[in-house]
Amino acid sequence: MGAIFCRRDDKWKQELEKRLKNEELVTLLAIGAVKYKVLAYLNRRRDIQVLRVETRHLKKRRKGIGLKVVVRKTPQAHGC
Repeated sequence: MGAIFCRRDDKWKQELEKRLKNEELVTLLAIGAVKYKVLAYLNRRRDIQVLRVETRHLKKRRKGIGLKVVVRKTPQAHGC
């Protein structure tokens, strides 16, 4: 599946949950102030493992810095 583009409306959270249930690697993309919301959300969630974080300056300077985060569900220990 493709990446999830995170917007202000927070619909990306439902899409993230749906994909995490399938044990997928999920890529989140965000620009502007939304990138801070994405990072804060991921920081609060202990069941989500961040595998990679990338930032880059976008060609159009007014958009600022773009964020790309790859996450997956934290593996749970079975049979404790």
